[in-house]
Amino acid sequence: MTRDRGRENRSSRDRTVGLVTALLLALAACGQAAPSTPPATASTTPTPTPSAAAHPSPVATAGLKPVIHGLVDRTGPPPAAFLGSVTNFVVDAPWSELQPDPDGPLASDNVIDQAIAAAQTLNAGSAAAGAGQGTVDLKIRLMAGVDAPDWAKQLGGGPVTLVNPQSETSGTIGRFWTSAFGQAYDDLWSKLATAYDNVPAVHEITVARCMTFSDEPFLRDTSDPSNAQALVAAGFSLAADEQCQEQEIALGTTWRHTLVGVAFNPYQAIQADGSTSTDEAFTASMMEYCRSELGSQCVLENNSIRTPPLAGAYSNMYLTMEALGAPITFQTATEDKIGNLQTTLSWAVGLGADAVELPQQYVDQPPGSLQAAASQLQANPAT
Repeated sequence: MTRDRGRENRSSRDRTVGLVTALLLALAACGQAAPSTPPATASTTPTPTPSAAAHPSPVATAGLKPVIHGLVDRTGPPPAAFLGSVTNFVVDAPWSELQPDPDGPLASDNVIDQAIAAAQTLNAGSAAAGAGQGTVDLKIRLMAGVDAPDWAKQLGGGPVTLVNPQSETSGTIGRFWTSAFGQAYDDLWSKLATAYDNVPAVHEITVARCMTFSDEPFLRDTSDPSNAQALVAAGFSLAADEQCQEQEIALGTTWRHTLVGVAFNPYQAIQADGSTSTDEAFTASMMEYCRSELGSQCVLENNSIRTPPLAGAYSNMYLTMEALGAPITFQTATEDKIGNLQTTLSWAVGLGADAVELPQQYVDQPPGSLQAAASQLQANPAT
């Protein structure tokens, strides 16, 4: 379907600016000030817009599992000593491990199956001990990009080599903006929903089709200029990328009971000549789109919070998140960038977050030092 992307995006952004402005004015009228120091943290044809049959109406709130609340271990089950305050965990699920064969079934006893078993064991042990703590809830971080299987990277024209600006190492990704790659991802997404949507321990899954190195689909690794040039040479376009973002969000309703998380960042836009810019307005429009398509099934996320804060486009993005409201989840920056953990957690509580993924080194803290932040996050409204 041909669309005038420039006109459509401007219209969408105008609607978002009006919505956010109205919400911020409402907050001000209620005497709620915005945070003063927000932290940061061979085809090239776009996939057609999903049909009505493949794109059902937003999931009813009554059918959703509860929002993940409190503190989250981002690497796996929390140590026993921390179960009183860290009551959730993430399983990183690489597409290459989940579906090794082209369009094939999910691998048996995969990382998600193992994580579900671990959560069930922790919950059974807690119940048997009469500990009285909440259930341990599970979040699936689906990983495509460099973690897509080799067969998927061949779709739409073959793999593209990029440089990870964080590690300065290279990796290959598939042409995620093409219809062939999109159809393969949609097949995986549907099979995951069939297998895990009705599993009580699985409360959330993140979208991943448009990612590169990290599960943050609005990042294009533009701090290394060679990446923009490589993408453009492979047939990437701004219009195709924006459509990819819409489509991975719209497919969230394939899951009828599980929340769908989107990790937002100020969008790194790449033009046809390889020049780049930051387009936070597009990010804001996609937050509003996520809520319009998925309702409270859409979890607004960001994986960069820290103290002292990043400013500029990130500050504006956090204000938009606050205006749109819960459910909101954050991940802290890594240990070398986060600054003060307790101050960062307090800021997240103040913005209205429901959950925060902790840095790996949280286990070096006394277990009791995290209880206050856990309780405050759990007290924030889920929607």
